[in-house]
Amino acid sequence: MSFPFQLNDDAPDFALADCLGKPWKLSEQTGKMCVIYFARGEYCPTTRGEFANYNSFAHLFKQMNCELVFVVNGGRTEHAQFATEFRMRIPILVDDDGIVGQTYGVYGVNHGDMKRDDYKNYVAPGVYLINSDGKIGGFWLSSTPRGMPTPESLLSILVYAQNHDWKY
Repeated sequence: MSFPFQLNDDAPDFALADCLGKPWKLSEQTGKMCVIYFARGEYCPTTRGEFANYNSFAHLFKQMNCELVFVVNGGRTEHAQFATEFRMRIPILVDDDGIVGQTYGVYGVNHGDMKRDDYKNYVAPGVYLINSDGKIGGFWLSSTPRGMPTPESLLSILVYAQNHDWKY
């Protein structure tokens, strides 16, 4: 893994469609905080738990002027089925070729760690916090989702940001 950015660097813009086909673009979120959670995917039991945990807080992130998205490396069909079955309110963006994950230095492109034939997985999860001005406000990289910030801790950060021009 590499760390291509420092705090307050411009976050690279990207546009992806979620697993249900709805487009999402980072630069269209200007004026809001953004949490970009790079996740392994629905095939990972721990990540499925993270999806469910964050989904239960989705309405609070919206109320706190924050867009929260998951980014996965492929598996559009599998994630669409998961999102529908579990009524996901958080978009699961599909980075089919892994370029967004590579740009953010979170994972290698299509890492073959599990030798999957259906879609490739990322090595480890990561979370980027993007300030309302499009600058990187924080990032976490971990070998497991258990090392990632909880929804509650991110909501606490948003309370701070609310009183500091939506910057962390």
